[in-house]
Amino acid sequence: MGAEHRVARASLGEAHQVFVDNISGLSLEEALDAGGGYRSILGLVKHTTGWNVAYLSFAFDEEARGWDRIDWPRGLRERIEPTEDYVAEVLAWFERSAQGWFAAVKEPADLDGVRPMPLDRSAPLCEIVAMMAGHWLYHAGEINMILAIRRGEAWEYGEEVEENHIATAGHGVRRPWMSDELVARHEHP
Repeated sequence: MGAEHRVARASLGEAHQVFVDNISGLSLEEALDAGGGYRSILGLVKHTTGWNVAYLSFAFDEEARGWDRIDWPRGLRERIEPTEDYVAEVLAWFERSAQGWFAAVKEPADLDGVRPMPLDRSAPLCEIVAMMAGHWLYHAGEINMILAIRRGEAWEYGEEVEENHIATAGHGVRRPWMSDELVARHEHP
């Protein structure tokens, strides 16, 4: 695999992992939480995926399907069903769209080739890939913030800092990759 394809896949891969890490294990209550605003976690996933699907369609489909023509879960674009099954469908939709992007950037894809995009724009495929990865990361950050506030979490163990005169020590988060030994060092210094 050439360097440009490795970079494209690595960019999407990192963005995908960050996004999935933030949506894994969501409860229904968490998915419906908007953190006091108007953008719920479910809405953020739905928005992110909708644009994934639309951009992928514009770049690769014979007849591009925009935001208003893509296949929304249960046909619901402007509303949701507040059920665990519906949330699971939207999360699975994200995963399918991400896998579509991974397949699209495999060799021999021409990453320098200019592709159409929504809103009568176009760009080289490598730039569209960067936009998608950035989009996933941007919204993963929003989801992370809503969950951190909701769960009363701060940083991963070992990354505690004081922010705005608010001590974050004691509000650490154990990540799945952390060993029991590493966690013990942070919980009982």
